[in-house]
Amino acid sequence: MNTKTFNHFRNTFAFIGFFIIACSVGTVEDETPVQSNNGKYQILHQTGSYFIVLNTASGSVKQFKTNADTLEWVDQNINGTFTH
Repeated sequence: MNTKTFNHFRNTFAFIGFFIIACSVGTVEDETPVQSNNGKYQILHQTGSYFIVLNTASGSVKQFKTNADTLEWVDQNINGTFTH
């Protein structure tokens, strides 16, 4: 391979590499991190047809059970609150 062809080959790949790097820099996503979990819900435990939900804003906990006839989730009125 002569020098002129090799230089052309090398410069072509250098240009492609530069283009890929330049394009990847411009794709930064502007997502803000979560600062607080207030008002979020977490599922604490799930077993079969039961699950327990925690409201992280208020600390309240509720238990739900699925109704076999209507296949809807029903509040079991077993409430609790975490204070810390």
